[in-house]
Amino acid sequence: MKKIKSQSLSDEVRQEILNYIKTSFDGKDNKLPTEEQFCEILGVSRITIRTALNSLASDGIIFRRQGKGTFINPQAVSMKVQFNPVSLFSDMIVQCGYKPSIKLLKSQRIRADQKAADLLQISEGDAVVSAKKIFLADDKPCAYCADYFPESILKSPADLKLIEEYPDSLFDFLDARCERKVEWDRTEILTVTNADHPELTEYFQCGNRIKAFLLLDCINFDGNDHPAVYAQEYVDTNYIKFNSIRQKKYRS
Repeated sequence: MKKIKSQSLSDEVRQEILNYIKTSFDGKDNKLPTEEQFCEILGVSRITIRTALNSLASDGIIFRRQGKGTFINPQAVSMKVQFNPVSLFSDMIVQCGYKPSIKLLKSQRIRADQKAADLLQISEGDAVVSAKKIFLADDKPCAYCADYFPESILKSPADLKLIEEYPDSLFDFLDARCERKVEWDRTEILTVTNADHPELTEYFQCGNRIKAFLLLDCINFDGNDHPAVYAQEYVDTNYIKFNSIRQKKYRS
């Protein structure tokens, strides 16, 4: 068996329902059509509709009430940036009401330290590519990203120069040029200051101030569940604020 690369029908249906929610919700009537009505509107089976609705419910975007129906969660609709699923930083900046731009820093070949080697499942000292960039909101730094991936992923060493052609996302470069599609990540959420990381003082123009940042310490996996990219993303929460809806569980 091989992994299916194309989007599943239930994923397409989920996106259509999500688009419907975003365009039709007026802040008052939050009840959605029934499964049968969605079947007729979208021309798919009831089990496909149910799978899509269950996915939206697990993300807290809708509520399914036994005997009452399915309802839009108004809080989810009003959220600007959700922590899951992951969006491009450029899109997050737009969602937060700013104009995005990107400043590319150096992409270079370095040697993996012990932490990066362990996370990428390579040996310490192996060659990795370091790609760094700064995202700006209305020309003010709001996120600094440092990505690392094994040099062995490159089809040719010359491809290193092509990373600049994919400023929005390193993952687009890996998919298009290296045939490595990143599909999921594991993220540790930390807080740091520019006192801990002096380079942040320059990148975020802190001057003499001590400033706190959100650090998303991520290991990204491809479709075969192999680690592909180690990423450190430093976020100024004055510009980008993450939101998450968490469903409560009770002891039975």
